[in-house]
Amino acid sequence: MKVNHYLSVLLLLTLLLGGCDTSFQQTDSPVLARAGGETLTLQMALDEIPASILEQDSIQAVDQFTEQWIQSAVTVEHAENIGLVRTPEVNRKIQRLRHQILEQALKDYIIDRNINDIQVTREEAQTYYQTHKDQFTLNEKYIRYRHITTQTRTDADNANRALIRGEDWRDILDDYSVNPDLQFRQSQQFWPISMAGGDISMLNNYLNVIGLTERSPIYFHSGQYHLVQLMEERPAGDNPDLDWLIPQIEEWLKLEKARRITNSYIRNLYLEANANNEIDRKNVTDIEQILSDYKLSTN
Repeated sequence: MKVNHYLSVLLLLTLLLGGCDTSFQQTDSPVLARAGGETLTLQMALDEIPASILEQDSIQAVDQFTEQWIQSAVTVEHAENIGLVRTPEVNRKIQRLRHQILEQALKDYIIDRNINDIQVTREEAQTYYQTHKDQFTLNEKYIRYRHITTQTRTDADNANRALIRGEDWRDILDDYSVNPDLQFRQSQQFWPISMAGGDISMLNNYLNVIGLTERSPIYFHSGQYHLVQLMEERPAGDNPDLDWLIPQIEEWLKLEKARRITNSYIRNLYLEANANNEIDRKNVTDIEQILSDYKLSTN
């Protein structure tokens, strides 16, 4: 039975990757498994499995992914059947994650729509450096670090083990990262410690305490798993190397443009909702009274 299964998967992969039309909908894709009231198709699996893993052993990759998917589907169905999805705590977590994912999706959408407006040329970076040259003595510690973001805890664990074994960083990113090219570029640059970790404050906390080559605990944020590893440090008062400073300035200016565009877009959403009377917010006095009443009711 197992041999027939492998042969079936191999045939499907051969047909799919060997030149046939891959533009069909997922509903037309061959079914790999059904469990927990859900269906897994070959296209769904190929969309999730990193290309580098498929290239190494496509049959094993699809087979292992299918097994993990079945375990997840069965587990989720059982959790729903025993009513966990209806508990207040689980609902709060689901809503919080939903909000975080949608907020990030909107920011990504805004940036994609304005991708040409956030590009930064080397000339812009050099002009910025010349204009602010006297400010580039390092006034805080700078670090170079690795940051990998994965879709699953399993991928994060595998990436962590690969780092322990000393495997090539680029290969690790290709195998497990949700954005290997970006995270590889970022790992080649030095960052001020105050900006390290991006918008995830817990990663910044980790980078402030771990030592060189040490890895942080795996951290779950906005539906994804994160891991950082500290690689180099430059102390405050040091003179920056222009070779790494210019690319860094390019990245700073790009991030600043992206932040300015997304903040403006979101601010306009707020103003529009407010103008349409879609926002009902208590003022500070009302909040003070509500808190006072709450404290009295709980005493």
